[in-house]
Amino acid sequence: MYDSQNKIFRSNALLFCHCIAAFLVISLAIPWTHTIWEKIDGAWFKYINGSLKGHPYLKVFWALANHKLADWVEDICILTFFGCYIASLDKTKRLQKVIELTLSILYIAAIIYFINRLFFRECCPIYRDSPTLTIHPHINLADAASWLHVKSGSSKSFPGDHGTTALLFAASFTYIAGWRRGIFACLYASFLCLPRMVAGAHWLSDVIVGSGSITLCTLSWIFCTPLHALWTNKLLHLFAFRKKATTTCK
Repeated sequence: MYDSQNKIFRSNALLFCHCIAAFLVISLAIPWTHTIWEKIDGAWFKYINGSLKGHPYLKVFWALANHKLADWVEDICILTFFGCYIASLDKTKRLQKVIELTLSILYIAAIIYFINRLFFRECCPIYRDSPTLTIHPHINLADAASWLHVKSGSSKSFPGDHGTTALLFAASFTYIAGWRRGIFACLYASFLCLPRMVAGAHWLSDVIVGSGSITLCTLSWIFCTPLHALWTNKLLHLFAFRKKATTTCK
């Protein structure tokens, strides 16, 4: 069954994650550090958005990357990460890892829905204009690909939904698959964060502070406590019981 070491309540790691999250949030809230974030955000947007000038094919590429259909491609790529990892394992370990990765998908879906969508969009919205509503002039991807619906502006840009999904995926996959495979997941997650920032729908701080603090706080309660190990063990016991019952019936 699941390694008993994973059932330990890691209070130091839990506290560390919350301290980092608090530091990020406070740095964006305090006026003098908020000014620093404004300069970083503005410089980053001007750099990545301005890099499209004179490159029509790049504009179309990033416009396509911002389309809703691209979300399905991104999800397929994430499932490919999971599938390749499962295929590389011994058969004795596959069931456990399938359960862990399935649970991580459920974690990500629940966090995005309840925290990003319900809490930050419905219950406690944070009104923050995106770069395209603040910085002028800029390159509008909607103009570069008028035949596509491109999200390039929002009055509630904080936190970034795509950024949260990407960081949750990278953190969960790294925890389950190990840091060597996690490096590739982190690189892919970094790419997933880019389309909305290139288009100007989100600031860099929307991802680092908003998505980053959500990821740190939520996943730390799952992976730094016995919760993940307990849920995994319960499902392993359930599958083992069903397999035993099926074998007995035969």
